[in-house]
Amino acid sequence: MLGFTIPTTFSAVDKLSAPLRKMSKNMQSFASKSEAGIARLDRRLRKLTPSLGSMGKQMLQFASAGAIIAGIGGAINIVKDYEQANADLSAVMNTTSENQNKLSSDAERLGAITAKSATEVVGLQEAFARLGFPTEDIVNMTEATISGSIAMNAELADTAELTGAMIKTFDDFSSIDAPDILDKMTLATQRSALNFEKLQTALPIVGGAANAAGISFENTLALLGKLSDAGIDASSSSTALRNIFLDSASKGHTYTEVLESIEKNQNKLTAANDEFGKRGAVSASILSKGLSEVAKLTNELTDKTTFQGAAQKAAEKRLNTFGGSLTLLSSAYEGLILDISNSTGALGGMSSIVRFVTDNIKGLATILGVVVGGFIALKLAVVAGQVAMFAYNVVVGVSAVMSATQATSIGASNVAMKAQAIASYAVMAAQWAMAGGFGAATTATWAFTAALLMNPLTWIVLAIVAVI
Repeated sequence: MLGFTIPTTFSAVDKLSAPLRKMSKNMQSFASKSEAGIARLDRRLRKLTPSLGSMGKQMLQFASAGAIIAGIGGAINIVKDYEQANADLSAVMNTTSENQNKLSSDAERLGAITAKSATEVVGLQEAFARLGFPTEDIVNMTEATISGSIAMNAELADTAELTGAMIKTFDDFSSIDAPDILDKMTLATQRSALNFEKLQTALPIVGGAANAAGISFENTLALLGKLSDAGIDASSSSTALRNIFLDSASKGHTYTEVLESIEKNQNKLTAANDEFGKRGAVSASILSKGLSEVAKLTNELTDKTTFQGAAQKAAEKRLNTFGGSLTLLSSAYEGLILDISNSTGALGGMSSIVRFVTDNIKGLATILGVVVGGFIALKLAVVAGQVAMFAYNVVVGVSAVMSATQATSIGASNVAMKAQAIASYAVMAAQWAMAGGFGAATTATWAFTAALLMNPLTWIVLAIVAVI
């Protein structure tokens, strides 16, 4: 046999080195930019406060400058609004200067120690005055009305108007019953689907008919609560309830007697329609099936051990938050401004400032704690970013070595590719770590900024502390 030799040339085409070099270059670029970003953030942080030890001094200096702008303008508006509110009250009451001074003193006192400002308290006083209440009655009802307003999350003047209207509507009530009225309304909103807006709509509609029919305020609240639980809107339920009271009385029966007869009927809706017509049939049918629940809630609203103090307790719980602390502090600050405006000389003003700081040390400490905590969190986030950056650089270095090894020997490409894959996964992990570091830094930055800017009062409070 003849043998032939066919010359053959084998060549390996290196298609891997170029992409790996490009990947390595991109990773190094990402590392450089990330490291520069972290370094910039750290430098800015150091410029803002070179050390935690000097942070307080710089913050106080910054706050003092801000207080000159924000504080003076805010103080002028506080005094202006308060004086205008008192002028409006004086026009409504047309009372003696002695009574006017008594109301002003009470408004300033309560404005400084409650979550409502002195200007808001004057608005409450005006609402009572428009209902014809004299000075002594207004003073007696004011503090309880503030608690009820906070407890039911209502406007202060609206709460005063509704409370005063109930005193005027029900024969059994006088101004000394205002705390009980507010406690009972608060408890009714806690035991049923009622809220202040529903009470504000329903009670004026049904209250007069209830009083004329000899039905108590507590029983009326319980009936409205039962209808509200069934999803009947306040206007419809109160109108239907008023008609039930009037129609029952015209027939010589109590409303409970008529509702009990409806309950015994197999077709309750038809029986209710026969008794009260289309407008009251649905509500009457609902109440006929829930008389026992109405009686239970009525008993709770009548029992002093159950309802007494309900508004005050609910108000305290609503204010037992960071936001509540800021509200109390803001109200106290307004009281400070009014106190200073009434003081004579620098000594009186300084005394007011010292008293403000002493009475509100808890709120001041809360604000300062948030600011310092935000700064520490930001600093820790920067350190975490630097650690992650170092780890990333290490991985990029390992990746570069692996890439060089791969380029040296095509025959060992499988090994190099596996090594490169491992390095790539490590790079991805480092990138995730870096992303986490940046995310933490961003979150901390926002938290720190929010702590600084959350309330103009922050700057003013810190400036006051600096002055002291």
